[in-house]
Amino acid sequence: MIHLDDSGNYIRVTTPSFNARLVDTLFDAPARWRADIITEFRLRGAERCAAASPTPGFPQLLDSIMVALADTPDGGWLDIGGGLGGTASWIERTHHREVIVADAAMGSLSAARRLFPLLSLAAARVEALPIRDGSVPVAIVSGVVSLLDDVEPLLAELRRVLHHHGRIAMTDLWSATSTTFDEVPNTFWSLEDLTCVATQHGFEVVHLAAADLSTGWWSSSAEQVSDEIDERYSGESSYTEWRADVDHLDTIIRAGRVIPAGLVLG
Repeated sequence: MIHLDDSGNYIRVTTPSFNARLVDTLFDAPARWRADIITEFRLRGAERCAAASPTPGFPQLLDSIMVALADTPDGGWLDIGGGLGGTASWIERTHHREVIVADAAMGSLSAARRLFPLLSLAAARVEALPIRDGSVPVAIVSGVVSLLDDVEPLLAELRRVLHHHGRIAMTDLWSATSTTFDEVPNTFWSLEDLTCVATQHGFEVVHLAAADLSTGWWSSSAEQVSDEIDERYSGESSYTEWRADVDHLDTIIRAGRVIPAGLVLG
């Protein structure tokens, strides 16, 4: 992780890696549960996209980011860590951009195939994307940075696959202060620290937006599915850790320790 010292120089600070087993627990089984419920509830269209993307600040952040990406060149976009495919499907539906979903969690990809069978999917980790050099005009990175204690491999890989004038659209929960902090399995990056690392890879922030969490049907659709998960799967082995993570994120959002925001790097 990169920080600035008192003299304004970059220094590396070693932080614990996230618990890969815990992250798998938080995504694989819950992805199946969410897909089952969305299918049984017969959610369609934009509501299906919302229920498959329980991301704080959506769709406000997506709306803002899409305005900033309006002038990007033709070509397929890449959604890294795209999970169940809700965000990618929403972009394809509303902005008519083809999006490839890349994710390391096989359970999430399987759920995405069920929910959005027309999406292009790829199994991949952020540091080794199965994409040729300079071929991507836009990379979407939603809810991924907070799972990384080191964003340099991601940014280096994005520099490789992006067009020369390509852009990165990031949405996540960020530290509400200038200090990045760790709470397993998350690293909540400050926008200042992220910007410092991005600069080293030749990127700069060209757009920034925060979300108003007091409104939004998107969250309501996702919460209905989460409530049903509580009813059906509380006895499952993965449920306790999944529920604890959801409650923890809700607590730190309400406490103002993190903020949902989106930024575009170019």
